[in-house]
Amino acid sequence: MRSQFKNITALLLCVFLTLCFAASAASPADYEVAHPENLIGDYLYGQSCIVINADTGDVLFSKNADARRYPASTTKIVTCILALEWAERNGTLGRTVVIPTGVTVDSEQSRMGLSEGDTMTFEDLLYGMMIASGNDAAQAVAKIVAGSTSEYVRLMNSFVEGLGITSATTHFSNVTGMHEVNHYTCASDLAKIMAYCLGNETFRQIIGCQEYTVFSEYWPDGKTYTSKYELLDSTNPLYYSWCIGGKSGYTSSAGRSFVGAAVKNDLTLVSVSLNPTDANDNPKDYFEAFTDTIRLFKYGFLQYDFLSFKQLLMDVCSESVRSVQVVRPIVSDEKGGLLEWTVTGIPSEYGESYLKSELKNEERLKEIRQDFASRLSVYYYDGEVDAPVEENEKIGTAEFTGTDGSVYEGTVVALRDVPREPDTADEAFDKWVDSNIPSWVKYLMPRYYPISWLLYIVLAVAIVALIVYTSSRRARKNKRRRAALEAKRREYLRRMQREEYLRRHPEMRKQTSAGKRPASPAGRRPAAPSSQAPRKKTADRQK
Repeated sequence: MRSQFKNITALLLCVFLTLCFAASAASPADYEVAHPENLIGDYLYGQSCIVINADTGDVLFSKNADARRYPASTTKIVTCILALEWAERNGTLGRTVVIPTGVTVDSEQSRMGLSEGDTMTFEDLLYGMMIASGNDAAQAVAKIVAGSTSEYVRLMNSFVEGLGITSATTHFSNVTGMHEVNHYTCASDLAKIMAYCLGNETFRQIIGCQEYTVFSEYWPDGKTYTSKYELLDSTNPLYYSWCIGGKSGYTSSAGRSFVGAAVKNDLTLVSVSLNPTDANDNPKDYFEAFTDTIRLFKYGFLQYDFLSFKQLLMDVCSESVRSVQVVRPIVSDEKGGLLEWTVTGIPSEYGESYLKSELKNEERLKEIRQDFASRLSVYYYDGEVDAPVEENEKIGTAEFTGTDGSVYEGTVVALRDVPREPDTADEAFDKWVDSNIPSWVKYLMPRYYPISWLLYIVLAVAIVALIVYTSSRRARKNKRRRAALEAKRREYLRRMQREEYLRRHPEMRKQTSAGKRPASPAGRRPAAPSSQAPRKKTADRQK
């Protein structure tokens, strides 16, 4: 009895646990539209899903992303990019081509409706292949580009190998996506391929086109193809405004799948949903794949913070980058003259997206700051900022390079007042000179041009030399004058002595008149008579 009770108890416990597990199991229907950030794998219809950053390759969310799946017509993403790059290299995109033989497909396959021998531009053929998902167009493209579908398949496998994708996860056996056991891929590989393709602008235009008209010899009035992607239809409940296009696929083995791309702000995401379960039992309904796509994109974008230029400058960039040391600030300035500034004139819609986890990682944040600073160049008026500075005063210009290479120009504006320290006597003198003295005079002032000292030294040497020369000349002239005066004095004395001698010796006057010079006694000059002698002689005569 006791053993039966134990068995019954164990059975009831198992039933209880099973019911609890069933109640706790999530499903796509449990997804909370108001909280897309709470995405889990069970909220997605696809058996393999992924969303990545197309520019960096960062995986934002994945669900069995590396499991092998059948790609169906998403294969044509590779078919298209190979043909497009070939056409651009050879200038064939706008040229007319002839539809080759052997491209007709049965009505069970998606088709463009080509006729052998028809002519149209190669570009029209690519649009038809992607919008109508024409298998006939894919085969025509392969034969035009490579000569055969087998050779084109070889090129497709070489192409994905070049992207670092191995045959362990992706291998193509045809160009259309028709089911073959050896034709497989995975969500992560398809995302990587799509990210590469988005680098081609024409490819982006093709996958985002909603309606396109093809003109050919058989369709002179044109044949129009319309995209069935509800994500691109603004009138549809599944419309997603940020989606820029994609490629769907379907086979009974692959199920409905979709590879999409979306751009929001400066961020490009790629999502993949493969082999979703068809909740509506409608093999032509892409509800599950498109729903997965929207949920993946919403979650992916929420992993990022979009920062405007102003936020990057003021909130992320370090203070040392967005400030300048003012010249001659007042001593009492609380920041010692360090002036913060901002930049105006950069478009308000410009910004950059960063993973929230990056902004919380100090090492990564340091890299972001360095990268931002390397793309920002500031030029201050006159090469520096002199006090006084007023709040909102323009103090320079800025040049900024965006992540896409675009260059923006702005104005550097002060964020606060910085008074100036009162001028010193020298500074006051300098200002007086600047406002009252002709500018050319400053060239003669050693204070401003020290080399002018040389001029003054040369001038002083010249003046000294002139003074010395003048003094020397005057001395020589005075010496000559004194010599002349001395000679005159001596001549005068000689005359006086002679006159005195003749007075004392009248008889000699006759000889002198006769031309004879009287000889001086003892052959010497007669001594100069005293001042009293003539007077005495005169007195004797008078007696």
